[in-house]
Amino acid sequence: MATLTVLGREIPLYSLLTVAGALLAWGYVEWRARRLGHQNTADVELSFLYGMIGAFLGAKLLSVLTQIPAIRADWPLLSVSPSVFMQKYLYAGFVFYGGILGALLASWCYCRTKHIAYADMERVLLPICPLIHAFGRVGCFLTGCCYGKSVPWGYVYHHSAVAPNGVPLLPVQLFEAGFEVILCLIAILLSKKERRGGTLTAIYLGTYGIFRFIIEFWRGDAYRGFIGPLSVSQWIALATLLGIALWLIRKNKKTA
Repeated sequence: MATLTVLGREIPLYSLLTVAGALLAWGYVEWRARRLGHQNTADVELSFLYGMIGAFLGAKLLSVLTQIPAIRADWPLLSVSPSVFMQKYLYAGFVFYGGILGALLASWCYCRTKHIAYADMERVLLPICPLIHAFGRVGCFLTGCCYGKSVPWGYVYHHSAVAPNGVPLLPVQLFEAGFEVILCLIAILLSKKERRGGTLTAIYLGTYGIFRFIIEFWRGDAYRGFIGPLSVSQWIALATLLGIALWLIRKNKKTA
């Protein structure tokens, strides 16, 4: 795992980049809230924090669900060496789709309980989702997780604990990071105009869902979980797109 030595301690670059992305996102949220004239920035900040908690819990929960067969096989390890079991299944491993859905759900629930228009919060918070994800994917590339298929001209890892070493691999993590930066810029531009609550979220999830479904065919890591011929993320992408289509149909019926 790629690390950086700080004050004599080895810190994973993935963790550092995730924290850096979160701090940059926090700064953007504070700036954007003031630009849009939010009267109560405390609600924006709390919605952000709820979203971060939801992202962590959702990403971890989906990671555990995709590893249920392996967890069953390693269950005796919990009594023999609980620390090893926890390190393998609880301390490491996060799935983006669980994180983004958990974040959006947590922020939406906060708006509902505080009787705040989700559209107002959405304009501030949505652009940070692809921003943080971009940082995370760069961290994945440096670590070696979520690697691509073997190709003649790919990136070669030599000391990764996750990716195959000495094999040219397609750097799909960087492709996704670049796409997330584009999504972030698009979300910022779209957030300048007021829209009905959920519209920006639907655009983001729909666009990312199409991209994720396609790029999954270029992934080479089998541990992300499969259901039949498709990966778990591809099934979630399809379910997300179906949900968006049903939401649009319902929305059009109300406005008709």
